[in-house]
Amino acid sequence: MKRERIYLVFVFLLLIPYLCSLTMVGICYNALVRHSSNLWRTLVGALVGALIMFAIKATIQRPLDLISKQIPQSFFKQLLRFFSIRRRKLFLIGNFVLDFILCIIATILVRKFLALKVIVDTSTGWTLLVMLISTCIGAYLEYDNLSIDPQQH
Repeated sequence: MKRERIYLVFVFLLLIPYLCSLTMVGICYNALVRHSSNLWRTLVGALVGALIMFAIKATIQRPLDLISKQIPQSFFKQLLRFFSIRRRKLFLIGNFVLDFILCIIATILVRKFLALKVIVDTSTGWTLLVMLISTCIGAYLEYDNLSIDPQQH
C-alpha cells in the first residue's frame, strides 16, 4: 500500500474518530454534570473519559496492526503505536495518562467554545455524524486489507 493511502486511512479511520471520541467525552460530561467547571468534577469526568477511550482503543487493534505492518520504522509508525493497547505496562499507563489529560482538555474546550444549549441540543449528533462519515471513508479506502473475508483479491 502506498504511503499516502496509509496516511489517509490513518486520518479517516483512526485520528478523526479518536478526536471525535475526545469531543464526545467533553460534550457528554458537560451535558450531564451540573457544575462541570468544578475542578474535582472535571477530574472525575476525565477519569471516566480516559477509561472509555481505553475501551475504544481495544476495538481498533486489528486495523491498527494491519496498517502498522505496512509502514517502515519511522515517527509515523510510533504515532500509530500510540493507539495500541498491546504494549508494555509502562506505555499502557502513559497512554492512559495522556488520554486522561486529553479528556480534561476536551472537557474544558467544549465548555469554553460551545454554549450549553448547543452542548445539550445538537453537538452530540454532529460529532457522531462526523465520526461515522470518517470511519466509513477510512474503511472504504482500506476495505481489502481490513476485511475479515478470507477471499484473496
